[in-house]
Parts: sequence; C-alpha cells; structure tokens
Amino acid sequence: MTGSEARAIGEPRRQGRDMAARQAEGDPVVQRWHVAKRIVWMLSLAGAFLFYYLIDKLQEALSILR
Repeated sequence: MTGSEARAIGEPRRQGRDMAARQAEGDPVVQRWHVAKRIVWMLSLAGAFLFYYLIDKLQEALSILR
C-alpha cells in the first residue's frame, strides 16, 4: 500500500472527526433550517386547526339535513 492510498483510506475518518468537533449551532445554515422547521410546524398546526374546524362545520351541516 502506498502512502497516498493510506491517506485516502484515513481521509473519511479524519473528516468525521473534524465535523464532530465543529460547533454547528452557530452555523448560519443550521439557523436557517431551524427557522424553516419552526415555520413548517406553525403551518402544520394552522392546517390541522383549519381541518378540524371544517370537519366540525361539515358535521353540523350534515346533521341539519337529517
């Protein structure tokens, strides 16, 4: 095995250690993902409430027809 092959084999391990040591919370990309996740959760909550409201009104309308 040549020296370049040994370095190529050890490269992913070194990259993994470097990524684990890096603090990701201060990264702007991570902050954008947190904002996007919060927006998606709020939209999902609003959608669930709207769905519940519409199903309730549909049930009321159908009960009037009986």
